[in-house]
This record gives sequence, structure tokens and C-alpha cells, in this order.
Amino acid sequence: MRQFFKILFACLCALILFIFIAFVSLTGIVAGLSSGDDKVSVEEKTILTIDLNEEFQEQGKDNILGAISGDETQITGLNEIIRSIQESAKDDHIEGIYIKTGMCNNGWATLKEIKDALIEFKKSKKFVVSYGEVSDQKSYYLASVGDQVYLNPSGMIEFKGLSITGTFYKGALDKLDVTSEAFHCGKFKGAYEPFKLEKFSDPNRYQLSVLLQDMYGEFLSTVSAKTSLDTATLAKMANNGSIRFPQDALQYKFIDGLVYGDSVESILKKKLGLSAKDKIKFIGSSEYASTFSESFNEKNKIAVLYAAGEIHDGEGRDGIYSKTFIKNIRKIAADDNIKAVVLRVNSPGGSALASEIIYHEMMQLKKKKPVVISMGNYAASGGYYISCAGDSIFADNNTLTGSIGVVGVMFNIENMMKNKLGVTFDHVKTGEYADFPNMSRKMTDIERAWIQSYLDSIYTLFKTRVAVARNLSMEQVEELAQGHVYSGKLAKELKLIDAFGNKDRAILAAASMAKIKDYRLVEYPKPMNQIDEIMATLSGGKGEEAITKKILGEDYKIYKEIQKVRAQQNQIQAILPYQIEIR
Repeated sequence: MRQFFKILFACLCALILFIFIAFVSLTGIVAGLSSGDDKVSVEEKTILTIDLNEEFQEQGKDNILGAISGDETQITGLNEIIRSIQESAKDDHIEGIYIKTGMCNNGWATLKEIKDALIEFKKSKKFVVSYGEVSDQKSYYLASVGDQVYLNPSGMIEFKGLSITGTFYKGALDKLDVTSEAFHCGKFKGAYEPFKLEKFSDPNRYQLSVLLQDMYGEFLSTVSAKTSLDTATLAKMANNGSIRFPQDALQYKFIDGLVYGDSVESILKKKLGLSAKDKIKFIGSSEYASTFSESFNEKNKIAVLYAAGEIHDGEGRDGIYSKTFIKNIRKIAADDNIKAVVLRVNSPGGSALASEIIYHEMMQLKKKKPVVISMGNYAASGGYYISCAGDSIFADNNTLTGSIGVVGVMFNIENMMKNKLGVTFDHVKTGEYADFPNMSRKMTDIERAWIQSYLDSIYTLFKTRVAVARNLSMEQVEELAQGHVYSGKLAKELKLIDAFGNKDRAILAAASMAKIKDYRLVEYPKPMNQIDEIMATLSGGKGEEAITKKILGEDYKIYKEIQKVRAQQNQIQAILPYQIEIR
């Protein structure tokens, strides 16, 4: 009877969670339908806003779980922001752009694309004003492009240099009596290091230092353009902590004024020619993008195929899953009206097998139509692997790329289960290797050699793909490989990419290769409609993930790393070392 009530209670809990998620989701649908009746119109004297507190994804979409996680119910896409900036330069109803600074979690390459679009926008002679109560370095990097940069007098601004922080789990594994064995190809391929070391290895410390210096150079050059201070002076100021308070930023001309929010509104009203009683009309990128009319050219289309997130085997969402991704590739290949393809890669890599499968399918696509690669924040390891299928590669100087190498980590939980829980294992098998791989016993030397030889073969295949794509010898590729991570700046010098350029530059190149001038852009994967989104949510773990993210906050990143290790157990990975976040 007790077991019956336990099962009954579990079923009731599951039912309540299902009803809760369904209620929130259906509420979103009703709100979406009701708002859809009122077409968004852009009134005169409107200001386009860019909020750097938001986290931008490659494609904008509705976030039906926002009410659960506390996040925005609409996720702004980089594609929406760039096009909004471009269109607002020509729109007589848009008078200028207002940038809200804060604590920015977007990648440096993403910010560089927005910065370049803003610089182009300023040629229209319309204003760009930025303001925030706080401004971290990423925010200031973008905000500094503004005609006027304002900060709250009691606020905070960062100017201290760039850093990368690695999280290492070896001590925790030791306490748990969990042992790990790492296999890798390339001395810089350090994705295993968090589980084997307590700090960065010397090779990884070196490569990350070089990477930081390249990114720092770009950052200082941007700050120099605003302050008129040379980069050497700025680097010295950062080392000395010269910019600690808002008044310091004003003194050294990092900002144009210290004001409160109401004063910024007065400044904007003056630019718009409004009275003190008038209300400023703001419009966000997603809302503004919904007003754009699309071209209906069906004869000539260019497909933009987004490869965003980690690379996995099989089917799934919120990442690059080989089977799901291939379906989109084949849809593009089957559409004779699609004359060229831009593969937009924003990925740190992942499964080596899935990377090879996607590469193969992209090569089949390239036989039918031109394929141009556009790299975002990351196009490294597996992300660079699939990029090798392109006719040409464009990247930003802030793009993280390369990391040509493979890695595998095997865990042994035998001692943990025995010493901590009193659980032991025994094996009955028909052959010596019938239970391999196995987390409940040590590996033999033969098994270790077996894994390493498998890694070596994948590494050789990876290098072969690079050699063919970049017209290099295997010896030249080996010098560039070994898991070494590069900035886009250095990758250009090493001929791992063809040229600097954003997605728009790649689209122009694709159109040129296809010999078309009038064309329509189509994006893949297609956004899910809300019904499909809800069904996918209820049938998967997105609701639980949203709740977990809400509870853990900043610690959610560590939780995700642990979950990733579990998912990758016994898999060979072509992935970046660490979760590289440059701040």
C-alpha cells in the first residue's frame, strides 16, 4: 500500500508540473494572438533601443518559458539587431539609437558586429547615445561608439583588462574517490584539464595569454578612438586601476557626462525636439524587426543556415544535433530556388563523430551550390571542422577559432561506490573486452592503447579535412593544429580563414559566387510555431531546465558543465578547452 501511495504522489506531482507549464505556455499563446491583432507601427520621432543587459542569440525567437525562468519572453536575435540598425538609418521615423549599458554577457565577436553596424549607421547623421547605471568592459566597448556616453554619478564602470577564469574539478573528484583518465591529440587540447589538473597547464596558459592579447588589442583600440589616449597609455591605466569611479571615467574622457536617468531623458527629448511633458517613443530591435517587409523573390534565394551551440549526435534542439541538422541541409539541397548557402557557425565544437557526419553532408551540398562560412563568437574544434566544408571562410578578429584536435575523458567510479556507498561491482562476460568501456573498473593498458589509437585516427581525419579546405600540407596543418585556439586576427595570418567580415559580407560573397544580384534570404532552422514549441517543451526537459536555471543562478554554468561531462562519457570530443569566457 505504501508503494501505491508513493507512485500516486509521484504521478500527481508530474501532473501538477505538466498543468503549470501548459498554463504558462497557453497564456503566452493567448497573449501572442491578442498582440498579433495590433500591427506594430513606427511613429515619428522614435528611438531604437539596444539593451546590453539582454543576451543575444543568433536568431530571435519567442521564449515561452520566460515566465518560469524569470527571463524575457522574447529572445532578441543578432540578426534582428543588425538589420534594425541598418533599416533605421534609412527610416525617417527613427531619429537615433539609445544603448542601455549594464553587465553584458554577449560574446566579443557579437559585439564587434553590432559596433561595426553602429559605425555605419552614424553616417546617416542620426544620433547614438548610451547610458547606464553600470557599464562593464563589454558594455563600454560597444557604448563608446556613441556620440555621447553617459554614466550614473553613483554608478560603476570597469576598465581593468581582460581575463579568462578556468574551473577545475580535480579536487572534488579526489574527495569523491572518482578517478579519470584523459586521452588527447595535441599539446594544446586541454578540454580534459579541468578533470585532471588543478590549474592551467603551461601550454594552455600560453595559448590563452596570446588569445587575450589579441582581443585586448582590439578593445584598447576601440577605447582609444573614444578617449584619444594611445593604447600604451590605456594599458598602463588599466594595470594601475586608474578608472575606479565614475569621476575617473569623466576625467579621462571615457564618458561625456555624469547624469541620472531623468537627465538622459531630457537630453533625448531635446534631440527629438520634444517638450518636457512629451513622452519619448522607444522601440526594441525585435519589435522593430516585425515591421519589416520581406522580399518575395522565390526564384533566387540565399539560405542562411545557423549552426549555433555544441555539436551532438542524434536529434535534439538548443544545439547542433547531427540528424536534426542534416534534415535542414537536405531541405536546402532539394530547393532549386536556393542558389547559395551561408553557414553561420557559432559553436565551440562537441562530438567528433557528429562533426564528421555534418561535414560530409555539407560537402554533398557544396556539390550543388556555393557554401560560404560566416564565423561568430566561436567556430572552434568541431565548429572549425564543419567550417572546412565551405568554399570560403569569413570571421571577425574577435572570433575564437582553430582548436584542431580531439579529446576523450574516461571516469572510474568504482572506489566512490565502494568506499562512500558500500556498492560493489562484478562482471560476467563472454570475452575480454565485452564490458568495455566501463565506469566501474580500471582500464587495461591494451584498452588505453585502443582508445588512443582511435583518437589518433580521428585527429588525422580532422587534419586531412583542414588540409584539403585550406590547401595546406599535412605538415603545415600539424604546426597549426595540436588543439591550438586562435583569435580571428591570428587565424587570418595563419590562413585558417580567408578574410575578415560579418554575416552580411558572407552573404554578398555567396551572391557573387551564385552570380545573382536580386535575391531573398531564407533562414534555417525555421522558427517553431507556438503549438509545436509547447509540445516540444512538454515532451522534453525544458521546463525543468528553466526551473533549475532560476534556482541556481550563476552556478547554473557549473551545473551545465557537470551535465555535459555525463553526456559525453565514453565519447570522443572535438571541443574547446574549458568554457572560454573572456571578461
